[in-house]
Amino acid sequence: MFPVGPEGPIVYWVRRAVLVLAVIAALLALRWVFFGRGDSGSDQGAAPVSSVSPAATSTNPNSPAPVDTAAAKPSTESSAVQCADSDLSVTVSTDSASYPVGSTPKLHLKIENTSGTACYRDIGAGMNELKISSGGYHVWSSDDCNAGGAPLVTLLKPTQSYSVTVTWPGVLSAKGCPANQPMAKPGLYDLYGRNGTLISASSSFSLTN
Repeated sequence: MFPVGPEGPIVYWVRRAVLVLAVIAALLALRWVFFGRGDSGSDQGAAPVSSVSPAATSTNPNSPAPVDTAAAKPSTESSAVQCADSDLSVTVSTDSASYPVGSTPKLHLKIENTSGTACYRDIGAGMNELKISSGGYHVWSSDDCNAGGAPLVTLLKPTQSYSVTVTWPGVLSAKGCPANQPMAKPGLYDLYGRNGTLISASSSFSLTN
């Protein structure tokens, strides 16, 4: 407490004060190293939490809009629409130009996509009809005895066609399919085909004795 030496007492007190201040400064520095930085480091060690949900999109106006590659992929079937009558042609034919009375001619119906794009069309039996007339009078129709049928909606690509063959028993028919109808007589007959509201041009054939 009472310094002794060749210097005056005040010199020794100043030296002691400087030493004490140096020790205090060193202790404060050590505390900052071990405790001060530890506070900020504890936040960095926490598990990261994402604030962006998987469905989030960028709000930057310069960013491109997200694209669903599956939806963007071209698909002929998914882009097809219903066929209009103008997209199709209906044609008919027989397997011969002339038959003896009592024969069973084969009647052919063909539905073809004549447009440049694929489209859907009901080609089921309920939408199709083969009809025979003579001199403008009704002779026979495939719908007289077999009207209706399950739908058959089918994708028809450009130039793709669907054909069906029906056998005419060579007799007359009427709505309701009455029994014991008479045999068709010799003469000239016209065959027509229909799919929905689309009707074919006629195809002629004859029955002979």
